[in-house]
Amino acid sequence: MAFVLPGGGHATNYVGLAVFAAIFGAIIVRQVVARGPPVWAILGIGGVATVAAEVVTPVGAGSALWASVPVLAFLAALFVFAGALERSGVLDHLARWMLRTARTPDDLPWFLFVGFGVASAFIVNDALILIAIPIMFSIARRIDVDPKPFLLTAALAVTVGSTLTPLGNPQNLLISISSGLSAPLLTFLRYLLLPIGAGLLLGGLYLRWAFRSALAPARATFDRVRGPPISFLPRGGWGRRLARSPVLAVFPLTVVALLGLGLSTVFLGTPYVAVWIPAVVGAAVLVAISPGRAAIARSVDLRILTLFAGLFVVVAGALSAGVIALVESALPLAGPSHAADGIVGILGTSVLGSQLFSNVPWVGLQIPVLAQLGYNGSTPLAWIALAAGSTLAGNVTLLGAASNLIMVERAEQHGTHVGLAEFARYALPLAGLTVGLTLAALLLGV
Repeated sequence: MAFVLPGGGHATNYVGLAVFAAIFGAIIVRQVVARGPPVWAILGIGGVATVAAEVVTPVGAGSALWASVPVLAFLAALFVFAGALERSGVLDHLARWMLRTARTPDDLPWFLFVGFGVASAFIVNDALILIAIPIMFSIARRIDVDPKPFLLTAALAVTVGSTLTPLGNPQNLLISISSGLSAPLLTFLRYLLLPIGAGLLLGGLYLRWAFRSALAPARATFDRVRGPPISFLPRGGWGRRLARSPVLAVFPLTVVALLGLGLSTVFLGTPYVAVWIPAVVGAAVLVAISPGRAAIARSVDLRILTLFAGLFVVVAGALSAGVIALVESALPLAGPSHAADGIVGILGTSVLGSQLFSNVPWVGLQIPVLAQLGYNGSTPLAWIALAAGSTLAGNVTLLGAASNLIMVERAEQHGTHVGLAEFARYALPLAGLTVGLTLAALLLGV
């Protein structure tokens, strides 16, 4: 049985609509009450249910999973790099450098926000927040203050910084591979470097001001506790460091390869190389030459991979059942011929939709909607608006990003509770700042 959308459109069968509503309804409930199965489990089970209910055929599901291979491979590569960087101690060194470079404890939120924000542009944010949490507790213990300002700073930083590149978070990665952008890393940097860079600098100043009272108790003893300054780049011994942690060379070279291939395609007209290929090659080389390679390989987050595999199957079912057309009619967006309206609509709905659906499912849902409206690789601003809106949504509420929930969960394990209202108190002004800067930059095309 099917019905036709008002004004024409694709037929939608009730079974497909019911399955889709159940899956995304479960995600909404999970987001609102912050309890129940995690989003990755809901989408994993949802993918199986989509096939079992015959919303999509097994062949169709297989095709969807095959289409997800580049995304899954790229994500796995990013987790390998993140795990190797954690084992190398480079982020812990960065935190100690920031602690010892800051002149007063009031400076720490700025250093931490900018530092972890920049790091999150190149290390997937869900992995980075896991690495950052123990570092934040260590800094707080060292100067004997409440860890909440540092925990909040880290969570807010990885949201803003991860907006900048396809390497920063799963939804950006999904967009970079599925949108048709020919040089996604360069495209993200082209349109987001200015607003996100400004957001990091100004956001750091805002958090410095916001947390000054909480950090006041450390002012009297800060110079004694922080220790002497250390070099940003350690002197000497690099042969041993590289032998022990090849990621210190392989990861920067991989990023340079990604940039170089994109530049070559844009300016020299060389054949396009999919963005995931250099990342996978780099990760494979890293695992092959690294001591402790088994531990590095185990850093791949299978839950996130399950989320994406399930999401591809669910979206395939939604397409075949006509549900995407229903979503498009219920939430109309301007097409490519109305560029400004399209940017505002896509950015705004992504900020709001990510609060209910979580950002990765929202992006998975919106990609086919935008494609049907005529957006493609030649309309980069629309895809950047989708990426920025769904990512910066993480600083609207705790529910807007998985990295926030990871921070809350890990903080609870250490006896520190971060509530919804407390998070919003500091996050909402930052969200307003960064979303406003990004929207202005996209509308002006700078």
